[in-house]
Amino acid sequence: MAPEHKVTVLEQCRVAPLPTTEADIEQSLPLTFFDIPWLSLPPVKHLLFYKFPTSKTYFTTTLIAKLKHSLSLTLKQFLPLAGNLIIPSNSSPAAKPFIRYLNGDSISVTFAEDCRGNFEYLTGNQARQTSEFYPLVPQLPQATNVDDTVVIPLLAAQFTLFPDVGMCVGFTMHHITGDASAWMNFIMSFASLTKFEKETEFLGDKSSTPLFDRGVIGDRNGLEGILWKQIGDIKYVETTYIHKVRTTFILTQADAEKLKKVVVELKPTLSYASTFTVACAYIWVCFSKLRAKRAKPSDEKVENFFWTAECRARLEPPAPATYFGNCLVPFFATAKTSELVREDGLVTAAEMIGEAIRKKLHSGEDVLKGFENWILDFGRIKANDEPVISVVGSPKFSFYGVDFGWGRPVKSEIISIDNFEGCFSFNDGKDSEGGCMEIGLSFPEIEMDAFATIFADGLETL
Repeated sequence: MAPEHKVTVLEQCRVAPLPTTEADIEQSLPLTFFDIPWLSLPPVKHLLFYKFPTSKTYFTTTLIAKLKHSLSLTLKQFLPLAGNLIIPSNSSPAAKPFIRYLNGDSISVTFAEDCRGNFEYLTGNQARQTSEFYPLVPQLPQATNVDDTVVIPLLAAQFTLFPDVGMCVGFTMHHITGDASAWMNFIMSFASLTKFEKETEFLGDKSSTPLFDRGVIGDRNGLEGILWKQIGDIKYVETTYIHKVRTTFILTQADAEKLKKVVVELKPTLSYASTFTVACAYIWVCFSKLRAKRAKPSDEKVENFFWTAECRARLEPPAPATYFGNCLVPFFATAKTSELVREDGLVTAAEMIGEAIRKKLHSGEDVLKGFENWILDFGRIKANDEPVISVVGSPKFSFYGVDFGWGRPVKSEIISIDNFEGCFSFNDGKDSEGGCMEIGLSFPEIEMDAFATIFADGLETL
């Protein structure tokens, strides 16, 4: 289904990496065991909004060319992103999917104009119709089938001008290319090259130079072979927008401290009560209370809370911080709905989340212990029809620091949470100096109203 509103496309083009001195370049990257769980998931869709009162004339005569050039420079350093995911024919069981860049590959880029006059609406925190965002989201070109080999583009970009008001920068990216740490490296590099227009500064900053060498990811436990057997047939999922509303909830540092105080007073032996722990625990409890309102008393469920953490520095041996790829370990916390909705439900949720963190990151165990169960755990959850709440993003990565020369973004929206029930985005707030956090949710409107009441009432009673 197409979005209800459309933007005016000013230019649709392809942007290729800036040519190098080598005539022919080919890069092939095998998928590591860190990549495999993300293969069948829909692409990540991310929008950044900027207050940038510029004219259509400046946009078309100057800024479009500047963005093309800096994007081309950036892709020169991140060649695989301009390539494709290659899925060989099923008739060759030994052939596994891989990422391939060939000389001449490029990404789809759209330059558009939005004259709906709704910039302030889109960048607010209030409930907003999800359909209003999709005209700003770039579309990945369709996958193609060549000689029984599926070729899937990895990245698309869109730059939408709100004349004399602002800009929206949008990306759609397949998750197998990399995690939030890798993505932050790419977008910060692109923004920096756009702002300063000096490739020499980028090349001189070794902390930004991406490392694509899959050899730094050791697999002493044979996880790759185990996961390939579990994943089965790979089905690429195309998604369309869903009729929901999206709301941004703000959790201040003061709120987080109050939540910590409640948890520590009721559970002084809790070993790990970080801001992340109590914030996630509170959101989990709010989800549970919402579910309890619409469920029958007999519908007792085991609920699952799922998140991931970046683990480059925790591997043996550690992977470099600049490694560009996925390097995430999964976490699961479980509790019954009845345990979460009672008066001390926050403590229960914090205890389950905190214990999962302690066990994997602070107990001395191998951080990859249990990794082989990631896909199986989700299969079990689905088979048992158990609710799952999942976290996208992390306050660790500050997208509000991405500056193209237009100042800080006024809003960051992860659109892809629309595709999943019980999924929320968790990022640092645009007023991060005050320690606030942004929780992005996508719900049907009636459920959003109920969740908003639960969220606000819970904080008021602290």
